[in-house]
Amino acid sequence: MFKTDKKRKETAQKIAKKMGLPFSIVMVRLIDEFIEREQITFSAREYNPTPYLRRILNQGEKNLAKGKVKIYNSLEEMRIALDA
Repeated sequence: MFKTDKKRKETAQKIAKKMGLPFSIVMVRLIDEFIEREQITFSAREYNPTPYLRRILNQGEKNLAKGKVKIYNSLEEMRIALDA
């Protein structure tokens, strides 16, 4: 347990909720990371792909919709197909 001001705690709880995480999980993760790595890394920010990556993603979605992409249900299924 530790003390912090009410506004800071409420803001942190709101961000955790936005990320779909219980606040207690966030705190445990922060402590574990701090102990193991001696650093803390979290981000609730969304990153937008570059125009180049967006074109690749769009093309991949089109290929998937057209059935041009093979979907494997397991690594073993993929290995068998690649060995054939």
